[in-house]
Amino acid sequence: MLIKSFNFSVLETICYLVADEKSYEALVIDCNIRTQKEKELLYKEIREHNLQLKYIINTHHHIDHTSGNALLKKEFGAQILIHELDALVLPEQWQWFEKTHNIMGEPLCDNCKDVKLNLKIMPEQKKVIIYCDKCGFKYEIFPSPPADRLLRNNNIIKLGDIEFKVMHTPGHSPGGICLYSEKEHVLFSGDTLFALSKGRTDMFDGSEQDMKKSLKELMKLPEDTVVYPGHMGLSTIGKEKKENPYVLGIK
Repeated sequence: MLIKSFNFSVLETICYLVADEKSYEALVIDCNIRTQKEKELLYKEIREHNLQLKYIINTHHHIDHTSGNALLKKEFGAQILIHELDALVLPEQWQWFEKTHNIMGEPLCDNCKDVKLNLKIMPEQKKVIIYCDKCGFKYEIFPSPPADRLLRNNNIIKLGDIEFKVMHTPGHSPGGICLYSEKEHVLFSGDTLFALSKGRTDMFDGSEQDMKKSLKELMKLPEDTVVYPGHMGLSTIGKEKKENPYVLGIK
């Protein structure tokens, strides 16, 4: 199995290109293309390996994991896959931000940390621009086409001879998922499980209780399973079971 990782955007989301090297069938997980350079890097890998891009998979609906959906679908015709509980957000992400703003107020700037971000919501264009007056940080939401396929727990996604099982792991979002290949001993964990950490649950549609249940399920996987998270570095289930403070605190 071919796995290529790309650390895209100021939010450092890790996008994965995964392919079966016999059939050349491929999928992209959590594509956050935002610049011409990022687009060229990913497209180059797909074409240099003569891959047939079948699927664009979002582990959840947050914009740092979905901003490349439209570009990839237009270029390669691949299907967009996301869990059914997160699917409605994709084509109307500005509404999710509007609701977040109304419930929680403006978030702190990820860059300078000490001032609240401004949100410019443009429902006619289905866009939101997030910006910081202090440090100049700016982040625009790129709308996604609607999903082509809705995922549920235990669905199987086939890529040549490789099978990925969909594990519904809510907590970070209602429809958060992980992708597990027993044959390849790998888990793409999105923003559920990080190296010695976990995804945040303080958004209005997050749930700490659900996150604990999801982490508990992931810890049932074989300890030699390599974890490919949505942010930060690689890990293994064995390491997380022994050292992750959020896992150790689960009863």
